[in-house]
Amino acid sequence: MKKTKYVLIGILLLATLWSGCIESTEGATSESETMTIGALLPLTGNLASVGEASRTALEVSAEDINGYFSGLGSGKNVKVIVKDTESDPETALERLKELDKLGLKIVIGPQASDEAETVLDYATRNGIILLSTASTAPSLAIPDDNLFRLVPDDTNQGMVLARLMGDEGISTLIPMYRNDVWGNGLVNEVEKSFEVLNGTVLEGVRYETENTNLSTEVEALNEKVMAATSEHGEESVAVLLCSHGEVTEVFALARTYPALSEVNWYGTDGMAQNRGLISNDNAASFAAVTNVKAPIYGHLETNDRYQEIGPKIEARLGRIPESYALPAYDALWIATFVDLDAIPDNDESVKLAMDTLTDTYYGISGWTILNENGDRKYWNYGIWTVTEENGSYQWVKDQTVILRGERLMFYK
Repeated sequence: MKKTKYVLIGILLLATLWSGCIESTEGATSESETMTIGALLPLTGNLASVGEASRTALEVSAEDINGYFSGLGSGKNVKVIVKDTESDPETALERLKELDKLGLKIVIGPQASDEAETVLDYATRNGIILLSTASTAPSLAIPDDNLFRLVPDDTNQGMVLARLMGDEGISTLIPMYRNDVWGNGLVNEVEKSFEVLNGTVLEGVRYETENTNLSTEVEALNEKVMAATSEHGEESVAVLLCSHGEVTEVFALARTYPALSEVNWYGTDGMAQNRGLISNDNAASFAAVTNVKAPIYGHLETNDRYQEIGPKIEARLGRIPESYALPAYDALWIATFVDLDAIPDNDESVKLAMDTLTDTYYGISGWTILNENGDRKYWNYGIWTVTEENGSYQWVKDQTVILRGERLMFYK
């Protein structure tokens, strides 16, 4: 490798402090060296809210990186080519092939697990390293593959949801979920953890991801909830919704069924902080009335780097970004220095550089140390709810969950 680990550590620790703060010095290299990184983001479709926020984070990150290089008097700069996956796995594969034709071997994304699952084989066969900042399906926690994930897998979210529901007196759970690798996997993890706490998960309602009308599924959910509450009581029954942007339709339909408004609802990272939900009064009012709680991988506000850079992303986006946008900012820094450090056209070298960089990088999302499966090792979750004030709805963080040893600690 071209540089030692310790040089990389020093560069990365100083980079976010220097970026945007140093003016160009005299004697800068006249020859420009552009590094191009690919990105697969869902700019349209059911994950458009996450994709929009992630693109903004990448824009800010690229500006900061280029400011850093300029401040050093270097002619290097980074450029990101973003391709819209349209929240569709097959489209994601076609977009990855387009990036491959451009010669790009480091790609940030895809964000969705079903997209990552679909493109992984092509990426492996063609020496492309994927760095996802939102894919969480446990089935993709595979050692030594070409997919690295700057987020924890859903075995952790399953534990958090089960503990949260148990603490709030829920003993009977009815899931409604996407029929894909993420939805099926997350419900399975919640069920395993909930049953350890002596909870019961009833047969739920599974829907196809391409289904644009969920009225039949919501009606079926209503029937299951009515049956469960008549036997167990409203206070102990809850609905778990594993959805993406279709949460807006589900909630808008659910508000017309009184029984669905009388039980607790829990969401997941696929819907937490979604801008479409709070922009729809019918859906948002249902979320507020039922006090829906949705966890998503989070960050600690005490992080100095987040305090400096987070507001820049929020200001440009015009709203609080989904927490998954924060690792996207860090992902570009990591990808840039991996590109500098690795042997060209050698994916094993890229993997080694990726392991080295993630072990030593501390960004706006915190330490990016990965586990043996290439997924984020250390984590916390924010629990988000929807509140209403003067006719306007917003997402508000209700709690933070941190793993301490083998214990989950909940903080208001």
